[in-house]
Amino acid sequence: MIDHLRDKGLGVDPVCRVLDLSPSTYFARKTRPKSARRLRDEELIPLVTAV
Repeated sequence: MIDHLRDKGLGVDPVCRVLDLSPSTYFARKTRPKSARRLRDEELIPLVTAV
């Protein structure tokens, strides 16, 4: 969601302030690799959608 709003021209700091989220948390999340759970979910979503 923050990325979408950044594309619209809004800054990270104001968006994080409204969401009560630290900007450092946002940037840390952007740089960390995907978790094993996230990778598995990405594999399963197309299969579930097909069913």
